[in-house]
Amino acid sequence: MPLSQSQAKVHIALQSNEGRDMNKHILELFQSELQHTLQEVNVIDNIVISSLDGIAKAHASRNNQAVDTIAARSASFLSLGDIWEDTSGNLNCDNVIMESKTGTVVVIHMGPKLLLCMTTTSTATTGLILHHAKACSNRLLKITQSVVQLRNKTPSEDSISSDNIANIATA
Repeated sequence: MPLSQSQAKVHIALQSNEGRDMNKHILELFQSELQHTLQEVNVIDNIVISSLDGIAKAHASRNNQAVDTIAARSASFLSLGDIWEDTSGNLNCDNVIMESKTGTVVVIHMGPKLLLCMTTTSTATTGLILHHAKACSNRLLKITQSVVQLRNKTPSEDSISSDNIANIATA
């Protein structure tokens, strides 16, 4: 997936327990951002960040729908988009969108190891939900960058691109 201008290099030294503590802190900030997004946008029912194998990492939800189910389905849903793109010769599937009478589901890549899924009410428009999914992903990226800058980490050889939030969140 090509990097945009906002996806500059972020250098992170992930070392033993210190790296794990940073990951935990970042996931807590992710959770807070997801809750904030859910409160701000009333047509969103669920926001789930998960690994590509369908393990939920952080979420916010208005209803009692099982987060683990959303995470697993999102991973399967996005993998179908990735497979479709692979067979057509294009190796980048940016997002997958499903619309129905009861709502919209948007699943987008957050780097090579994470995905973000948003589910909505029936009143949401596709453009609105796609916009909010991408904006939320960008805010999560900024959170990651801020944590790293606040901790005054020195760059290491394990530098990652900023769209690779998964290396932070799943280490």
